Amino acid sequence: MRAIVVREAGGPEVLKLEEVPDPVVEKGYVLVRVEAAAVNHIDVSQRAGMGAPLPFTPGLDAAGTRVDSGERVIVSGQIGCYAELVAAPKELVYSIPDSLNAAEAAALGVAYRTAWAALEAGGLEEGGTLLVQAGSSGTGQACIDIGRSFGAKVYATASDDKLDRLRDLSAEPLPYNDPRIGELQADVVFDPVGADTYESSLNALKSGGKLVTPGALGGPIAPVNIWTLVAKGATIIGVGAAAVSRERFEQLIELAGRGKLQPAVDRELPLEQAAEAHRMIEERRVLGKIVLRVS
Repeated sequence: MRAIVVREAGGPEVLKLEEVPDPVVEKGYVLVRVEAAAVNHIDVSQRAGMGAPLPFTPGLDAAGTRVDSGERVIVSGQIGCYAELVAAPKELVYSIPDSLNAAEAAALGVAYRTAWAALEAGGLEEGGTLLVQAGSSGTGQACIDIGRSFGAKVYATASDDKLDRLRDLSAEPLPYNDPRIGELQADVVFDPVGADTYESSLNALKSGGKLVTPGALGGPIAPVNIWTLVAKGATIIGVGAAAVSRERFEQLIELAGRGKLQPAVDRELPLEQAAEAHRMIEERRVLGKIVLRVS
């Protein structure tokens, strides 16, 4: 089969399309023929040398069909999805409705599970106020989408050239340096950026508000004004996709199948252009998800 293989850590150029043996299907695993694989920021980090033993095939999310039954499914949380075939534990394989195309289904994986975990941890309720930092990122777009489905008032930050596109997602767009951020009185702030935005995220919170972060697209060492934290009685919470149960993710899939959630797929590229997909993410030329078309 064809697969993208990383044999040394480095830049996007280390992503190589190769012919490799089909995966071995062990007991308790399912073999899935991949149609579309989502590109996540964690894929970029792993390619650069963080957390994946070499050699490996990147990708944690893919949509396709089970080889044994032909059932349409999504795989989420199993490394090796930039390939024509992926073997995944049964517990990481989920049925998808016919109303959901492969690209949309793949885009639901890590990004939507992370966003759902964040908003659930933040206790966002209908009528609440949500600020999404880096709203044009994959997790940012997912957070806007889920926050809107919760019935919240959603604000989102982005660079100036992406503000109109955030408005299309039904978020109120704000530049990163907009002074109105400090006046939002947000119930929940979702901040996947880190050092560059943490101060404004804290300032945006109302008394008793919650700042939820799934990681750091920018610098991981973020300054925190302790007096702001104390004065607001605020809470800072770290979350990840693994916090979402199988039942919750099945609920996400069902909502997307009914059109209640609408994953924003920025573009689809062929598998052999995986390196270009990583460059676009690193250069922040993406709104939502890039998906690799495999078949």
